[in-house]
Amino acid sequence: MNRVCSLRALTLALVLLLSTSLAFAQSDLGSISGFVKDPSGAIVPRAKVSVKNDTGLERQATTNDSGYYTVTNIPPGLYAIRVEVAGFKKYESVGNKLDASGALSADVTLTVGAATETVEVSGIATTLQTESAAVQKNVTREQIDSLELNGRNPIFMANLVPGTRGGNLAGLSFAFSQGPSNINGARTQDSLITYDGAPAVRTRSNGTSLGAADVDSTQEIQILTAAYSPEFGRSGGGQIRILTKSGTNEFHGAAYDYIRNDVFNANTWARNHTAGQQFTAPINYNQFGYNVGGPFYIPGKFNQEKNKIFWYWGQEWVRYRFTDISNQTVPTVLMRQGDFSELLDPSNVFYGKSISIKDPITGVPFAGNIIPKSQQSPNGIGILKASPLPNLGGFINGNQNWSMALNHPQHQRKDTLAVDMNLSDSQRIQFRRMNYSFWEYQPLDGGTNLTPKFFNRPNQTNSLNHIWTISPTMVNELLATVSLDDVYIPVDTPNYFNRTTAGINYPYIFPAAN
Repeated sequence: MNRVCSLRALTLALVLLLSTSLAFAQSDLGSISGFVKDPSGAIVPRAKVSVKNDTGLERQATTNDSGYYTVTNIPPGLYAIRVEVAGFKKYESVGNKLDASGALSADVTLTVGAATETVEVSGIATTLQTESAAVQKNVTREQIDSLELNGRNPIFMANLVPGTRGGNLAGLSFAFSQGPSNINGARTQDSLITYDGAPAVRTRSNGTSLGAADVDSTQEIQILTAAYSPEFGRSGGGQIRILTKSGTNEFHGAAYDYIRNDVFNANTWARNHTAGQQFTAPINYNQFGYNVGGPFYIPGKFNQEKNKIFWYWGQEWVRYRFTDISNQTVPTVLMRQGDFSELLDPSNVFYGKSISIKDPITGVPFAGNIIPKSQQSPNGIGILKASPLPNLGGFINGNQNWSMALNHPQHQRKDTLAVDMNLSDSQRIQFRRMNYSFWEYQPLDGGTNLTPKFFNRPNQTNSLNHIWTISPTMVNELLATVSLDDVYIPVDTPNYFNRTTAGINYPYIFPAAN
């Protein structure tokens, strides 16, 4: 019998926004704004303001008659802010951090002097978020690098936020997870997980993610717990928003391998004092990968300044092999022949009391608790034979007479692709794709080795974002996302139980599934 369950959830979100200088963009883009003043505190109109990040993206604005400027629809990251106006020294502030979908307030105080001179200051530290009423927390790349994650699943960073509960930080989790089970008391399925703006929540499984993001490819994690802007939508609870790294104007890369193996471990005190466990518990776990990113350019021919196209590519694999152990109570050899005389013993291990098998027609107990051959149902005997034969010389754990230990492998692969293109001073395209391939073989599914099966889940998220600055007061953003949730559950046909070998021939409830 071979059953394949396939479910594809296709989410296509198309968002078109025409925004003015005071409106905030959707998706993960943010804004930088503030007032430009002279040393006396008076406003400075018509000052030229430019912001530039480390990927070469640069946007300009001019202060209005109130000395106010705003630069909208720009990706999160570190920005340099430069201000120039006649009669004042050039102002430059570096290291200004803009969070995902954040609004950075950066007021500027100019110094009187020649424009050929420059006043340099460090990044603006915002201790209180005053631009929005949202209750949120941003986990930075530095925090991700500093904290340990068992299984390197970045979604558990959400547990750092007040109002979240649940989720085992100590337990190994490298694949599907929902992170905190509750955010501010909301039910799990009421929260939302997004990867670069694309929904990454399964359409079932109580809000579990489509797959775990690559922690080395994660730039920032934003957790929204309450009072966030309605532009995010799609959930009545909290939101966990994961942003992917982008390439920069310099090449960077890394490779790694995390290993766990029983050869490195000592046996525990409890196992050393348990019969049959005086050895280290078997485990074989490898989590390895690499990532590389930088500018796309052709020396002397294309993008020589390395500020037009940037790319990032990362891959990670998991090879996890552990042992499944199952102990079961199965019918004895005599029971499979219709002989239940063992149950007459008042101290039998199955019930702890005497059990009589009665004729269903007369209600009289069968002699010796043995069902006559003439009254035995072939299908009934076949059902008894559908359980494996006892393989222990006696009983363990009370009444268990069958035990088996088999290798249980889990394989995972993650692919992360990021491309950023600065088409012009006014247009920019950002593309993100994450593939999650998870494969598992369950040798003891159902408790025995008669119904082994596979899990194959090739999921992915995609997002494409186009930002067009039409004028200093009008910005158009187009965001399209596609998320796939595929589940294939084929059985291990060569090792699967064939009911005809046990004499079972009654019709299937669903004949087409045969």
